[in-house]
Amino acid sequence: MTVIQMNTLNSVSDVAGNAGKQCGPNDAVFRCAHMVLRRVFRILRGCGFSEAELRAMAETAVSEIEQIPDSQRSRVTARQAMMCCDVVLRWRRDCEFLDGDGAPRILSLAGEPRSFESLVRLSAPSADPMTLMATLAELGVVRIVDDKQIELISESVVTCSGQDGLAVAGECVLEHICGFLGSVEFNVFDKPSRAKGRFERACYATVPKELVPVLQLLVSSRGQDFVDAIDEWLARRCVKPIEAGLSDAGPSLLVGAGAYLFVRENFT
Repeated sequence: MTVIQMNTLNSVSDVAGNAGKQCGPNDAVFRCAHMVLRRVFRILRGCGFSEAELRAMAETAVSEIEQIPDSQRSRVTARQAMMCCDVVLRWRRDCEFLDGDGAPRILSLAGEPRSFESLVRLSAPSADPMTLMATLAELGVVRIVDDKQIELISESVVTCSGQDGLAVAGECVLEHICGFLGSVEFNVFDKPSRAKGRFERACYATVPKELVPVLQLLVSSRGQDFVDAIDEWLARRCVKPIEAGLSDAGPSLLVGAGAYLFVRENFT
């Protein structure tokens, strides 16, 4: 689960509110989008902006993106993305699915002990292998070499195309943003004491522009190791819910951690 959000009490299925009740077939995406906006506006309100200023700010922000091309919503859900992440992690870490150089091997689709079908049954038993293969291909994580082989081409599940107008796995992206904002919101408004906030740290510095690619490589390498370690810890303790929020171990919450790099223009 290498593209999952920071710790948050609310998963997309937990978010309630009137906006979610009026969303039709895309309830999960709309509820999560509503939560993202609510958290952003609550944080901005806490920073001293008035309600009138927030409304004007929202209207201006919408007008500034009117020229961005429309795109169709991706069919990939957050649950499917999580299963894809489980498959990718095992493909990268399980020696049964690595070649002699320690790299993920090209797998046959079925019929062999080291096939893609076997990999899916080990890492996401409830998933249909062919459906999951199509999802991984849509996300750009795998490449179909021929009718009988599949190659891993990405270390993690990337849920957006990087280009305006192309499909974005909206539920996954919004969950990711919502989780990070949830940690910020909790630490600013809801934590019981200074000593009990959720871990949420960042470091800043102004550096020459040519060093940005170097930092990118550093964060990618160490960040991937960090996320993999947390992912493996979570995988050993993951519970299967019987009902919403309940399991054999009692009430459960969706949790996670992440690493990210940001680049912005210098400010004074």
